[in-house]
Amino acid sequence: MKENLITVILPVHNSASTIEECVTSIFNQSYKNFEIVAVDDFSSDKSYSLLRRLKLKDKRLRVYRNVKRYGFAVTLNRAVKRAKGNFIAFMDTEDFSSPNRLKKQLNFLINNDDVVAVGSQVTFINESGKKIGRSDFPLYNDLIYKNLLHGISIQFETLLINKKVLPKDVLKFHTGSNPFVYSDALIKISTYGKLANLDQFLHFHRNNPEVYFSDVKRNVISLFKLWIKSRELYDYQTSLRAFFSPLIKSV
Repeated sequence: MKENLITVILPVHNSASTIEECVTSIFNQSYKNFEIVAVDDFSSDKSYSLLRRLKLKDKRLRVYRNVKRYGFAVTLNRAVKRAKGNFIAFMDTEDFSSPNRLKKQLNFLINNDDVVAVGSQVTFINESGKKIGRSDFPLYNDLIYKNLLHGISIQFETLLINKKVLPKDVLKFHTGSNPFVYSDALIKISTYGKLANLDQFLHFHRNNPEVYFSDVKRNVISLFKLWIKSRELYDYQTSLRAFFSPLIKSV
């Protein structure tokens, strides 16, 4: 069972209103061989005390706290460093997952050893939990790869990553890639295997896709710099036209 241990990485900051729903959705997974590594980034609300209370319910939850605010990328790295699993999943504290998420994704990775990471389809919800949309992510690597930068072909918070096919310390997040920390990591990971999405809706994400594209456009210069870096360091093969196309279509 240790061979297929899943570590769920949970970066936390001021998430008191949603943290219990998020963590409970992991506790309720049909696949039971997991641990949750939660790192609180010096929250000013009750997030940390809620995590400690949840820890009493299930010892698979391990809780840590930064001594000061370090930011998203550093908090992710501190959580990954403590991960014991050969498979790594990610969660956003505002999200929650369906009970079969981890089981279905693990089975897929075990049966597809050329895939380094698998995501799922997403139901988008608002702050009150009301459904506002559904994803239509491509299922296969070629189509996913084209739009890794923009985050419109795969949702990082749905990923399960097979750490066994990655060299040591590859799964590291860079502060300089903010606010596209996940996009930078995805492109790097994609050099070690294929990416895939399941066709099932296994995750609920509190984010309006339209608002997301507005945020991307406000940070288009940072995204362009990441595109250049990705071509130089990871040989990311997308054209300048492919870079701008999703941004133009969203107008």
